[in-house]
Amino acid sequence: MNNYIQELLSFFYNFSDELSSNNIISKINKNQISIDYLSDNKKGDVASNFYLIIKRKIIDKNYDFISHLNEKIIKIDFIKNFELSKNGFININLSENFISRSLINIYKKNFLNDINFGNNKKINIEFVSANPTGPIHVAHLRGAIFGDVLSSLYQKTGHEVVREYYVNDAGSQITKLSNSLYKRYLEFLNKKIEILDDEYPGEYLIDIARNIYKSDKDLWLHKDKKERENYFKKFAVDHLLDKIKSDLKLINVNFDIFTRETEIENSNVIKKLFAILENKDLIYQGVLPKPKTDDLEWEPRNQLLFRSSRLIDDQDRAFKKSNGEWTYFANDAAYHFNKYQRKFDKLINIWGSDHIGYIARMKSILKAIQDKDNFFEVLTCQIVSLIQDKKKIKMSKREGKFITLTDVFNKVGKDPIRYYMISKKNETAIDFDLDEVVKKNKDNKVFYCQYAYARASSVISKAKNLKLFDEKSFDIKDFNKNLTKEELDIIKLMISYPYLIYQSSFNNEPHRLINYLELLCSSFHSVWNKGKDNESLRFIDENNINHTKYKLFWIECFRIILKDIFSIIDINTPESM
Repeated sequence: MNNYIQELLSFFYNFSDELSSNNIISKINKNQISIDYLSDNKKGDVASNFYLIIKRKIIDKNYDFISHLNEKIIKIDFIKNFELSKNGFININLSENFISRSLINIYKKNFLNDINFGNNKKINIEFVSANPTGPIHVAHLRGAIFGDVLSSLYQKTGHEVVREYYVNDAGSQITKLSNSLYKRYLEFLNKKIEILDDEYPGEYLIDIARNIYKSDKDLWLHKDKKERENYFKKFAVDHLLDKIKSDLKLINVNFDIFTRETEIENSNVIKKLFAILENKDLIYQGVLPKPKTDDLEWEPRNQLLFRSSRLIDDQDRAFKKSNGEWTYFANDAAYHFNKYQRKFDKLINIWGSDHIGYIARMKSILKAIQDKDNFFEVLTCQIVSLIQDKKKIKMSKREGKFITLTDVFNKVGKDPIRYYMISKKNETAIDFDLDEVVKKNKDNKVFYCQYAYARASSVISKAKNLKLFDEKSFDIKDFNKNLTKEELDIIKLMISYPYLIYQSSFNNEPHRLINYLELLCSSFHSVWNKGKDNESLRFIDENNINHTKYKLFWIECFRIILKDIFSIIDINTPESM
């Protein structure tokens, strides 16, 4: 079962190149050429806008497009026929032989053999990377699932993927974390404390402080401030990072590597990066312009600056503070240089939408290191709003009031979280209704799709008990004459699955999996429901064993496709519900 839609696209790309080189059409944007295999509006099995794209560019007024297309398209073995619709779309029907071969490939589980476009290229996908200053909360959920599913998609398409978490365990926020933890420790010694506005008020620090008090009593009252601060930093970060790891495991998100900012600081990598930038005249001493915001405390400072405005950014950026310390950006730049040194073919970062303004400077760093197109990509995730009792749950990070991953997991479980966090394009905000996603009805899409798998499994199980399901005796010759149009539509949708995987991976769009899955499952439920009123349409008809075997064959293929999608999303495949 080949990726026939990609093959068809390649056919149209080559066709347009030929027309252009022969001066029949002027140059077109080939990226605008599309193949529609999902919508209900198409008249053929698939449809293309190819003619709509080129007809405005035709130079030779005597050119006979239909004859030329027919001459070329007849050579493609998987196409039965085509027609040009009045609105200009090319409607294409697939040959029955190709459809049957493709269905057999699904049954034999060979359906993804031809989408190995990764060729074992190494990809680093960095995601979550939440500061170890508190537990994972709802703001991190979407990026965690998006990054994990995207990683699985890249693996499915033949890439070698490293999932990475960058631990920001240095800098002012970690110092504030250390001070906040020390104050909670003092409480156990009956000392009066005051948590400042810019410190961490969360009660989770009380439990960490209790562990220190139990083991050390008043030891840290008598220690040097620097020694104490370093100890509390390390204790807090180690404890919170362990908590982050265990929380993420609840939703089955695991990482191959955790890289710490302190490791980057203590290595020579920043000096090596500095030397590269200096050699390219991208480092200088200077003063940044005054920020556009009304910052009354701002004063001009002579700093070490990076000429990012020469590359992609809209202004230069500070590499060192006026006191000589490296900035967070400098450490982050060194970390990305470290990833570059590890010989990846591509770097992908997944950030929250509040980091959009940071993208240009990081792209400037990677462009300065090397000038390879598409080597570094940043994907952003919009916010997730939690809904309960028809109202948005208000959260305040400053007050330490936020909903943790554990809170959400305990309320709804793993599957709804993983499903709904990729149900929309990553750049679109999501409302996650805690009440709706646990209901067992068709409005809860994760339940509806899992129910389709359970229903299909029940059919196969019953057929096996009746000894109707013989895996060695399937003969699907003339299958198109033994199945309904609705069943054939499901089959045609299934054999397009390799292209869906290709699209989802190549475009970094896991939400396409959900769109496809919901369409496939809705179609299945529709066919199932028709059998309630008409015995001849039921999947198992003991009065017509021949028809039943045809149905069992495609239903088993349906289960295989669903199970593959569920494995990528990483949700359960229930045999019964």
